[in-house]
Amino acid sequence: MSEELKIEANSEPIKNETTETVAADAQPTETEKPETEKSELDVLKEKLAQVEQERDHFKDQLYRRAADYENFRRQKEREMSAFLKFAEEGIIKKLLPTLDDLERVIKNAEKFLANNPDAKIYVDGVKLVQQKLFKTLEERGVSRIESLGKKFDINYHEALTQAPRTDVEPDTIVEEFEAGYMLHDKVIRHAKVVVAKAVEEEQPQEQPKAEEKGD
Repeated sequence: MSEELKIEANSEPIKNETTETVAADAQPTETEKPETEKSELDVLKEKLAQVEQERDHFKDQLYRRAADYENFRRQKEREMSAFLKFAEEGIIKKLLPTLDDLERVIKNAEKFLANNPDAKIYVDGVKLVQQKLFKTLEERGVSRIESLGKKFDINYHEALTQAPRTDVEPDTIVEEFEAGYMLHDKVIRHAKVVVAKAVEEEQPQEQPKAEEKGD
Protein backbone atom coordinates (compact mmCIF):
# COMPACT_ATOMS: atom_id res chain seq x y z
CA MET A 1 0.00 0.00 0.00
CA SER A 2 2.80 2.41 0.87
CA GLU A 3 4.66 1.66 -2.36
CA GLU A 4 1.60 2.62 -4.41
CA LEU A 5 1.38 5.99 -2.61
CA LYS A 6 5.04 6.71 -3.36
CA ILE A 7 4.56 6.06 -7.03
CA GLU A 8 1.60 8.44 -7.16
CA ALA A 9 3.47 11.13 -5.25
CA ASN A 10 6.53 11.00 -7.47
CA SER A 11 4.64 10.89 -10.72
CA GLU A 12 4.65 14.21 -12.72
CA PRO A 13 1.42 15.64 -14.18
CA ILE A 14 0.90 15.00 -17.86
CA LYS A 15 1.17 18.18 -19.97
CA ASN A 16 -1.50 19.00 -22.55
CA GLU A 17 0.68 19.82 -25.53
CA THR A 18 -2.27 20.59 -27.80
CA THR A 19 -3.66 23.30 -25.46
CA GLU A 20 -0.27 24.98 -25.05
CA THR A 21 0.25 25.03 -28.83
CA VAL A 22 -3.16 26.68 -29.52
CA ALA A 23 -2.64 29.26 -26.77
CA ALA A 24 0.77 30.12 -28.16
CA ASP A 25 -0.63 30.58 -31.65
CA ALA A 26 -3.47 32.83 -30.42
CA GLN A 27 -1.14 35.46 -28.90
CA PRO A 28 0.31 37.98 -31.44
CA THR A 29 4.02 38.06 -31.88
CA GLU A 30 6.09 41.17 -31.22
CA THR A 31 6.52 41.85 -34.97
CA GLU A 32 2.78 41.60 -35.88
CA LYS A 33 1.45 44.07 -33.28
CA PRO A 34 3.28 47.20 -34.50
CA GLU A 35 2.23 46.46 -38.11
CA THR A 36 -1.46 46.46 -37.08
CA GLU A 37 -1.11 49.77 -35.23
CA LYS A 38 0.68 51.37 -38.23
CA SER A 39 -2.06 50.43 -40.66
CA GLU A 40 -4.70 52.03 -38.43
CA LEU A 41 -2.60 55.20 -38.24
CA ASP A 42 -2.32 55.31 -42.01
CA VAL A 43 -6.11 55.03 -42.31
CA LEU A 44 -6.55 57.93 -39.92
CA LYS A 45 -4.04 60.01 -41.87
CA GLU A 46 -5.85 59.31 -45.12
CA LYS A 47 -9.19 60.29 -43.60
CA LEU A 48 -7.65 63.48 -42.19
CA ALA A 49 -6.17 64.38 -45.57
CA GLN A 50 -9.54 63.81 -47.22
CA VAL A 51 -11.29 66.02 -44.66
CA GLU A 52 -8.70 68.77 -45.15
CA GLN A 53 -9.16 68.55 -48.92
CA GLU A 54 -12.93 68.87 -48.58
CA ARG A 55 -12.44 71.78 -46.17
CA ASP A 56 -10.20 73.62 -48.67
CA HIS A 57 -12.71 72.95 -51.45
CA PHE A 58 -15.64 74.39 -49.50
CA LYS A 59 -13.52 77.31 -48.34
CA ASP A 60 -12.62 78.12 -51.95
CA GLN A 61 -16.29 77.89 -52.96
CA LEU A 62 -17.23 80.20 -50.09
CA TYR A 63 -14.66 82.80 -51.16
CA ARG A 64 -15.89 82.61 -54.75
CA ARG A 65 -19.51 83.09 -53.72
CA ALA A 66 -18.52 86.01 -51.50
CA ALA A 67 -16.59 87.65 -54.37
CA ASP A 68 -19.51 87.12 -56.78
CA TYR A 69 -21.90 88.68 -54.30
CA GLU A 70 -19.61 91.68 -53.77
CA ASN A 71 -19.31 92.24 -57.53
CA PHE A 72 -23.08 91.94 -57.91
CA ARG A 73 -23.65 94.42 -55.08
CA ARG A 74 -21.24 96.97 -56.56
CA GLN A 75 -22.79 96.62 -60.01
CA LYS A 76 -26.27 97.27 -58.61
CA GLU A 77 -24.97 100.28 -56.71
CA ARG A 78 -23.47 101.71 -59.93
CA GLU A 79 -26.69 101.09 -61.82
CA MET A 80 -28.77 102.74 -59.10
CA SER A 81 -26.39 105.68 -58.94
CA ALA A 82 -26.57 106.14 -62.73
CA PHE A 83 -30.35 105.88 -62.62
CA LEU A 84 -30.65 108.53 -59.93
CA LYS A 85 -28.07 110.70 -61.68
CA PHE A 86 -30.14 110.93 -64.88
CA ALA A 87 -33.61 110.31 -63.44
CA GLU A 88 -34.67 113.91 -64.17
CA GLU A 89 -33.36 113.96 -67.74
CA GLY A 90 -36.83 113.71 -69.28
CA ILE A 91 -38.37 116.65 -67.39
CA ILE A 92 -35.23 118.74 -67.91
CA LYS A 93 -35.42 118.27 -71.69
CA LYS A 94 -39.03 119.49 -71.61
CA LEU A 95 -37.96 122.65 -69.73
CA LEU A 96 -35.22 123.62 -72.19
CA PRO A 97 -37.65 125.07 -74.81
CA THR A 98 -39.08 127.34 -72.11
CA LEU A 99 -35.56 128.51 -71.34
CA ASP A 100 -35.06 129.20 -75.06
CA ASP A 101 -38.27 131.26 -75.23
CA LEU A 102 -37.20 133.42 -72.30
CA GLU A 103 -33.84 134.02 -73.96
CA ARG A 104 -35.50 135.07 -77.23
CA VAL A 105 -37.83 137.47 -75.40
CA ILE A 106 -34.85 139.13 -73.69
CA LYS A 107 -32.91 139.50 -76.96
CA ASN A 108 -35.85 141.04 -78.79
CA ALA A 109 -36.65 143.28 -75.83
CA GLU A 110 -33.22 144.94 -76.06
CA LYS A 111 -34.27 146.44 -79.40
CA PHE A 112 -37.70 147.36 -78.04
CA LEU A 113 -36.25 149.20 -75.05
CA ALA A 114 -34.54 151.73 -77.27
CA ASN A 115 -37.90 153.35 -78.02
CA ASN A 116 -39.75 152.23 -74.84
CA PRO A 117 -37.51 152.72 -71.80
CA ASP A 118 -40.48 152.35 -69.44
CA ALA A 119 -40.73 148.67 -70.39
CA LYS A 120 -37.39 147.92 -68.73
CA ILE A 121 -39.10 146.81 -65.53
CA TYR A 122 -40.92 144.05 -67.43
CA VAL A 123 -37.76 142.96 -69.21
CA ASP A 124 -35.96 142.77 -65.87
CA GLY A 125 -38.78 140.59 -64.58
CA VAL A 126 -38.33 138.18 -67.49
CA LYS A 127 -34.58 138.11 -66.85
CA LEU A 128 -35.22 137.25 -63.21
CA VAL A 129 -37.47 134.34 -64.20
CA GLN A 130 -34.80 133.10 -66.63
CA GLN A 131 -32.08 133.28 -63.96
CA LYS A 132 -34.16 131.39 -61.40
CA LEU A 133 -35.06 128.68 -63.87
CA PHE A 134 -31.46 128.21 -64.99
CA LYS A 135 -30.23 128.19 -61.37
CA THR A 136 -32.72 125.43 -60.57
CA LEU A 137 -31.43 123.41 -63.52
CA GLU A 138 -27.80 124.03 -62.51
CA GLU A 139 -28.52 122.59 -59.06
CA ARG A 140 -29.54 119.38 -60.82
CA GLY A 141 -26.34 119.16 -62.86
CA VAL A 142 -27.34 121.08 -66.01
CA SER A 143 -24.73 123.25 -67.74
CA ARG A 144 -24.76 125.23 -70.97
CA ILE A 145 -22.37 124.31 -73.77
CA GLU A 146 -20.09 127.19 -74.74
CA SER A 147 -20.16 127.56 -78.50
CA LEU A 148 -19.34 131.05 -79.85
CA GLY A 149 -15.70 131.35 -80.79
CA LYS A 150 -15.04 127.65 -80.15
CA LYS A 151 -13.90 125.06 -82.65
CA PHE A 152 -16.69 122.95 -84.05
CA ASP A 153 -16.94 119.61 -82.23
CA ILE A 154 -19.39 117.00 -83.47
CA ASN A 155 -19.74 115.70 -79.92
CA TYR A 156 -21.25 119.00 -78.73
CA HIS A 157 -22.40 120.93 -81.79
CA GLU A 158 -24.70 120.50 -84.75
CA ALA A 159 -23.79 122.60 -87.80
CA LEU A 160 -26.79 124.08 -89.57
CA THR A 161 -24.81 125.88 -92.23
CA GLN A 162 -21.41 127.34 -93.08
CA ALA A 163 -20.52 130.98 -93.63
CA PRO A 164 -17.46 132.24 -95.50
CA ARG A 165 -15.36 134.33 -93.11
CA THR A 166 -11.93 135.89 -93.29
CA ASP A 167 -11.69 137.18 -89.71
CA VAL A 168 -11.65 133.74 -88.05
CA GLU A 169 -10.15 130.36 -88.77
CA PRO A 170 -12.21 127.75 -90.60
CA ASP A 171 -14.42 125.48 -88.43
CA THR A 172 -14.86 128.25 -85.85
CA ILE A 173 -18.41 128.75 -84.58
CA VAL A 174 -19.54 132.26 -85.48
CA GLU A 175 -23.24 132.11 -84.59
CA GLU A 176 -25.51 130.09 -82.29
CA PHE A 177 -29.12 129.49 -83.26
CA GLU A 178 -29.99 127.29 -80.30
CA ALA A 179 -28.02 126.67 -77.11
CA GLY A 180 -26.80 123.21 -76.21
CA TYR A 181 -26.94 121.71 -72.73
CA MET A 182 -25.29 118.93 -70.73
CA LEU A 183 -26.58 116.94 -67.78
CA HIS A 184 -23.53 116.13 -65.67
CA ASP A 185 -21.17 114.57 -68.25
CA LYS A 186 -23.84 113.72 -70.84
CA VAL A 187 -24.95 115.88 -73.76
CA ILE A 188 -28.75 116.10 -73.66
CA ARG A 189 -29.01 118.60 -76.52
CA HIS A 190 -26.44 119.61 -79.13
CA ALA A 191 -25.95 123.29 -79.85
CA LYS A 192 -27.21 124.36 -83.29
CA VAL A 193 -24.54 126.61 -84.78
CA VAL A 194 -23.13 128.30 -87.89
CA VAL A 195 -19.54 127.37 -88.72
CA ALA A 196 -17.02 129.54 -90.55
CA LYS A 197 -15.38 128.34 -93.72
CA ALA A 198 -12.55 129.67 -95.80
CA VAL A 199 -13.36 132.24 -98.47
CA GLU A 200 -12.73 130.85 -101.90
CA GLU A 201 -10.55 133.11 -103.99
CA GLU A 202 -12.08 134.04 -107.31
CA GLN A 203 -10.03 133.07 -110.29
CA PRO A 204 -9.37 136.01 -112.64
CA GLN A 205 -11.21 135.59 -115.88
CA GLU A 206 -9.10 135.52 -118.98
CA GLN A 207 -9.76 138.27 -121.46
CA PRO A 208 -10.66 136.99 -124.93
CA LYS A 209 -7.88 137.58 -127.43
CA ALA A 210 -8.57 140.00 -130.25
CA GLU A 211 -8.86 138.36 -133.59
CA GLU A 212 -6.00 139.19 -135.89
CA LYS A 213 -7.01 140.92 -139.10
CA GLY A 214 -5.76 139.39 -142.23
CA ASP A 215 -3.77 141.36 -144.77
